[in-house]
Amino acid sequence: MLHPSLSRQINHLISGLTLMLALFSLTATGQELNMASADSPSAPLKVKLAAEDNWAPFADPYGKGLSHRLVKQAFSRVNVDVDSLVVSYARGVVMTKQGIVDGVFNLHKERKTQEEFVFGQIPLFTTSASFYQNNAHPLQAEDKWHLPQGLLVGIIKGYEYGDELSQLKQLRLVEVDNHNQLINLLLLNRIDAAIMYDEVANQYLGQMGVGKVISRSVHNHTGDLYVAFSKQRPNAQLFADKLDLGLKALKQDGSYQSIMNSLQAIASK
Repeated sequence: MLHPSLSRQINHLISGLTLMLALFSLTATGQELNMASADSPSAPLKVKLAAEDNWAPFADPYGKGLSHRLVKQAFSRVNVDVDSLVVSYARGVVMTKQGIVDGVFNLHKERKTQEEFVFGQIPLFTTSASFYQNNAHPLQAEDKWHLPQGLLVGIIKGYEYGDELSQLKQLRLVEVDNHNQLINLLLLNRIDAAIMYDEVANQYLGQMGVGKVISRSVHNHTGDLYVAFSKQRPNAQLFADKLDLGLKALKQDGSYQSIMNSLQAIASK
C-alpha cells in the first residue's frame, strides 16, 4: 500500500499531465482552425431587405424587377448575400424603421428620410414623377405651381413625392394602397389627377390597357432612389458602404448600364 504522501504526489502528477494534454489539444485545434480559415474564403455577410410589391418594373409581387437585379448584383460583388422580403411599401418602411429588417428599397433621399435612415452615397437610379390626367378632363396648368385650388390628387400611401409637394397647399391629397386603385379612381373621375413615377405609370397603364385614356401632364419632381438602411441595426453603415462599392463595380464593368438599358426599352414601348 502506497504511503499517503506518495499517493498525493502521484495524483498531482496525473492532474498536471492531464491539464497539459488538454492545453496542447486546444492549441492544436486553434491552429487547425486558423489554417482552415486562411485556406478558405470568408463566409459572406447576409443583408435582409424589404422590397415593395407594387412598383413594376423596379419591384413586383414576385420579388423581381430592376431594383432587385441592381441590389443583388451589387452586393454579390462585395460578398454579401441578399434576402428579400416582399411586402407593401408602407410596411417595408415601418419594418426598417423598427429594425425588423436591415433596409428597404426604393426610397428618395429627402430631408425627412435622411433623418430616419442611413443612406449610401450612390443612388440605385434617378427617376421622375408627373401628374397624370384623364384625357376626358385634362389639367389646365403650365406647371404644378399653377394647378387649380381644390384639385383632388391621388397618391400611394407612404410614397415620397419630393420635398416640394408639401408646398402645394392648393391640392387635396387622397391616399390609396396601390397603382391599380389609383388608376381606377382616375378612370372613374373620382380624382382629378394622380401622381405617378413615369416608368411605373407606363408599366401599369399598359397592363390595364388604358394608355390612350390616361396621359402624363405636368412634371412633379425628379429624384434619386436608394436602399435605405435601418438606424436600429448595427451594420447599417457597413451595408451602405458595401452597396456603394458594389454599384461602383457594376458601373465600371458595364453591368449597370446593361441593366438600365432594359428600363429604357420599357420606357420606349
